Amino acid sequence: MKTSHALAGPPSGLRSITQTWTEWQRDVVAILQHDFREALHYISLEDVDWAAWFRFYLEGRSASAAVDRALERDL
Repeated sequence: MKTSHALAGPPSGLRSITQTWTEWQRDVVAILQHDFREALHYISLEDVDWAAWFRFYLEGRSASAAVDRALERDL
């Protein structure tokens, strides 16, 4: 019996279980660069306090959901 849920992406707001910390960090930086291109266009991995973001990764949040939470856009 085939199940389609294995091929489906994670539920909205949750990261893929296979996404590594490094991949997730790159996604966060890309989102910050895109959403705040006027102020954060030149932000890089080294510019982010990853210790403060790590809990979002451990919670299973997608990079997008983590940015929304960190910036309180999801309240």
